[in-house]
Amino acid sequence: MWSVAGLLHPAQHHAHDRRHWDGPRHAHARVSPPTGSPSVTWLTPLFGGIVLASVIPPLVALYFLRLRRTRRDIPSTMLWKRSVEDVRANAPFQRLRFNLLLLLQLLLLILLGIALMQPSFDAGSLHDGRTVLLIDRSASMNVTDGDDQGRTRLEVAKEAAIERIESLHAGGIFGGSDAEIMVVGFSDDPAIRTPFTDSRQEAIAAVEGIEPTDGRSLIGPAFDLARAYTTIVDPDSQSGPGEAPAALEIWSDGRVQDLPDQVLKPGETLQYHRVGELETTNTGIASIAAERPYDKPGKIQVFVAVENPDLEPQQIDLQLAVDGSVRSITPAPIDVPGARLEPGLGRIPGRRQFAFTPIEQSSGAVIEASILGEDGLAVDNVAAMVVPPARSMKVALVGLDRPVLRSLLEGMPLESLDVISASRFAAISEEQGEEQWDLVILADPAFQMESLPPGRYLSFGTAPPIEGLRNFGEPASGVIVRRTRDTHPVFRMVNLDDLFISRLAKVIPGSGVSVLAESGDGPLILEVERGPIHLVHVAFDPLDSNWPYLRSFVNFTANTVDYLGTVGDALTSSAGMPGRPITVRLPADATDVKILPPGGEPLDLRPGQTGLVSWGPVRKAGLHEITWQEPDQPERSRRMVAVNQLDRDERRIGAAESVEIGTAAVQGQRAQTGGRRWQDLWPWILVAVIGLSFVEWFLWQRQVGAG
Repeated sequence: MWSVAGLLHPAQHHAHDRRHWDGPRHAHARVSPPTGSPSVTWLTPLFGGIVLASVIPPLVALYFLRLRRTRRDIPSTMLWKRSVEDVRANAPFQRLRFNLLLLLQLLLLILLGIALMQPSFDAGSLHDGRTVLLIDRSASMNVTDGDDQGRTRLEVAKEAAIERIESLHAGGIFGGSDAEIMVVGFSDDPAIRTPFTDSRQEAIAAVEGIEPTDGRSLIGPAFDLARAYTTIVDPDSQSGPGEAPAALEIWSDGRVQDLPDQVLKPGETLQYHRVGELETTNTGIASIAAERPYDKPGKIQVFVAVENPDLEPQQIDLQLAVDGSVRSITPAPIDVPGARLEPGLGRIPGRRQFAFTPIEQSSGAVIEASILGEDGLAVDNVAAMVVPPARSMKVALVGLDRPVLRSLLEGMPLESLDVISASRFAAISEEQGEEQWDLVILADPAFQMESLPPGRYLSFGTAPPIEGLRNFGEPASGVIVRRTRDTHPVFRMVNLDDLFISRLAKVIPGSGVSVLAESGDGPLILEVERGPIHLVHVAFDPLDSNWPYLRSFVNFTANTVDYLGTVGDALTSSAGMPGRPITVRLPADATDVKILPPGGEPLDLRPGQTGLVSWGPVRKAGLHEITWQEPDQPERSRRMVAVNQLDRDERRIGAAESVEIGTAAVQGQRAQTGGRRWQDLWPWILVAVIGLSFVEWFLWQRQVGAG
C-alpha cells in the first residue's frame, strides 16, 4: 500500500523579500568597462548581493525538503502518479529535476537583486565633494561650430555641462551623492549662477540661465570668486573654511586670455572640456577711425584696419555705410596676409589697413564698416562709430611763448583762437565764472590756480590743480614710452615709438584717473573726469623732448582738440567695448533718461548731479541709444554710443587642443553631447520582475488546476 501525503505547492514558501532597507553607501563602488565601451555603474552592488545571498539558497532548499505527510491506505496508486512524483521530488538530497517554476522564481530573485544594485548607464565619473563648473560665455563661444547641427559653442557647452551635472548627481535611491556643484559663467566679469548646491535641478537651471556675451574671455576673477566660496562655507555668515579644494572643470574653446597667468592651489584639479573645431578661420576688423580733413570739414574719411589671426592669407571685401545706407564698397578684394610666428612673441596676426575715399557728410552720422561674406565669428565683422557734425570751436591757448602749439592751432579750422597768459586766464575765469571756450590748452609753466573752473582742458608739464593728479619727487630723465592705449581717440594715427623725453614730471594718479600712455618712470599721458571738468594731461613739456619734430605730435594735438572739443555734443565719436560700462554726460536738467541696447528693451537710467550717467557692463556689441527729455523741448534728445568687439585674442577662434595654467599644460577633451545621461536601468528591471511574477503565478495556477 502506498502512503500518500497531502499536496503543498513549493512556491508557497518563496522568500520574495522586497523590503527596502538602508544598506551601506557605496557611491564610488561601480564596475566600469574599459574606456570606449558602453559604461554601466552599479551604485549599491553590495546591498543587492546581500539580498541575493539571503533569498536564493532558501528558495532552492524548499525544493529539496521532504514534507511530513499523513499515511493513508489506498486500494491502488494508478490515480496518484503526481503525488508519487511529488514525494520523490521532496526526498532530501535527491537529484533536483527540471522545474519551470523554480527557474522562473530564480530569475525573479536575480532580477530583483540586480534592481537593488541600481545599475545605470554612466555619462561620466562620480565625484563626491565640491565641483566648480566654469562655462565660457565670451564672444568666441558664439561661433556656430559646436556640433554638426550648427549650434553655437555655448549651446553645446551648456548641454554638456548639464550632462555632467546629471552624472555627478547619479547617486540613486540607496546610494545618494555627496556632490556639491557651483556654476560660474565667465567673460569680462564672472557671474556666479549658483553657489555650491547639492540640488541637481538648481544646478541645471543655473547652467540654462547663462546668456551669451560679446566680451573677452577672462577667468582670473572667476577663479577668485570660486575660491572664496570654497574657503568659506557660508558667505553670509563667514562661518569658516571649507572642507577641501574644489575640482575645477572648464567648458571653453581654450582661448582664455589670462589662464596662463593663473596657478592651481594645492589640492585643486583642473579639467578642460574643449568646445569647437581646431581649424575654424576668422578675419575681423581690428580698428575703425574717422576724421574730417582740416581743409574740408564737410567731408569724412574713414580708416579701417583688418586682422587675420590664421596662418593662411585671406581675401575680403569691405563695405562702408552711413546711417544705414551703403556709401562705398572696395572695388577689388583686399588681400590680408596670414599670421606669422615670432620667437618669444608667438603668433602675430596679419594686418591690412584701408582708407575709404572721403565722403560728403557735414552732419553727424553713424559710420559703419563691415566685412562682406561669412566667416567663423560675425560680431567682429562689423564696427561702428558715431561722428559729430562739422563745427568750429573756440580755443584758448594759455601760454604766450608757445610758437609750435600756436602754429598748429592756427592751421586748424577753429572759430577762434585766443592766446592769453596764465594770469589773464585766471582773471577771466574769476570774473565770468562760466566756460568761455570749447577747449583750453594749458601750456604755461608758470600757470597757478587754486582750482580749475568747469571746462575741457589739455595741459602740458606740471599737473594742474585737480583731484587725482599729484606731482612727486625729482623729474625723470631719458624716458621712453612703454605702453599706450592705442584704441583711445587721441592716439588715432599716432605712433610714440620714437618719442624721447629728457625731463618728465613724475605723477601719482588717483582713483578714477585713466593712464593713456606710460613709461618705466611713471605715467606720460593721463585722462581725468571730475564732474564738469574733463582733462587730458601730458606729464612733460613738449620742448623737453623730440616730440615737436615728430608727426605724432601734430596728430595727437589735432586728435585731442577734436576729442575734447566734441565730447558731450548731441553725437559723440567715442566708442565702447563689451565688458565695460557706457558713461556719458547729459545736460544737468535732463529727465526720463533711457537706454536702448541692441535687440533689447528700453531701460531707465538715473543721472548724477553733474549729469553723468553710467550703464553696464555692456554685454553685446552694437549701437546703444540714449534718450532723455529736456525742459521746453517737445521732442526727446538722443545720443548714440557704438560698442565694438575689437579684441585680438577673441578674433582667434580656432579651439585650443590644450591649455596652459601657470607652468602646467592641461590636455583638452572634446565636449560630447547627446550621449548617455545616467539612464537608470533598475526601474525597467522592476517592471520585468512584476511581469514575470504574473507569468509564474499563471503557471502555478495551471499546475494546481491540473493536479
